[in-house]
Amino acid sequence: MLLVVGAFAQTRKKHAKKKVSRTTKHRVRHRVSTREEEPVLQPEFQYVTMGADKKIVFTDPPDGQEKPFVIINDTVYNGRLEELKVDNIIDVSVVKRKGARIMYGPKAAAGAIVIKTKQHLPANLAYNTLPLPKPRPQQKPFMFNEEVTYGKVEDIDPKKILSIDTLIQPKFVGSKDNDTTVSVTTKVYGKKLYQWKFGTLSKAYKTYIRSRRGNDNGVNYVLSDGTTLTGGKEEDLIKLLKVYNSDIKSVTFAGATGKRSNRTPTTVTIEINEQSN
Repeated sequence: MLLVVGAFAQTRKKHAKKKVSRTTKHRVRHRVSTREEEPVLQPEFQYVTMGADKKIVFTDPPDGQEKPFVIINDTVYNGRLEELKVDNIIDVSVVKRKGARIMYGPKAAAGAIVIKTKQHLPANLAYNTLPLPKPRPQQKPFMFNEEVTYGKVEDIDPKKILSIDTLIQPKFVGSKDNDTTVSVTTKVYGKKLYQWKFGTLSKAYKTYIRSRRGNDNGVNYVLSDGTTLTGGKEEDLIKLLKVYNSDIKSVTFAGATGKRSNRTPTTVTIEINEQSN
């Protein structure tokens, strides 16, 4: 009887060791696979460098990769960078991916290059030294939801427009004359703007808006002077956009309370500094 029990105990120990070894092997395999799947960050491609003779060298990205957004003398250039001649170039500015997307939109996802050339070419220099696109009537750009856009404002559906403003800005650094640009803001984008700003000042409001996927219909926005604006109302949307542009001191969120018969709506109290009024 004792021999049988001893043999049974030894069998259980061997079985337990097999389980432990299998589990350990599984963990090792899992760790190895996790290391292999770690992504390798690729550096940004260098489009403009300086050669040994201290001259600018343009390099095009490999085939299949996105091309940078190139502007030459305020004109979009769609040709190859390597075809540009550096003798007529005065200044080159390279904008990295993140900054380029903010300045020029999705078309500059791979970065942007801004080039300035001499206004008058020398008499002994061919006019095709710098291959620019053929001149064509180009519509004046305007700002559409804070991004530069080409086209006509008249082509935008009036029902979607919240506001149309005129921006005055210098043409370039050191310029005495100013340039005017039309800025169009849609209703959907305007709502995202004030919701984003209120959310930065109140985490409770940010959580509430995210849970409702941006739907703030019926929410009461109470201002410092007692004015109440209702989310979802067309006539109050432009007023909420003005609140977004004002100097906000604090935002307090209070969720709806009570039953349906005597329910208190969701309230957002906004305190604005007196100097901004």
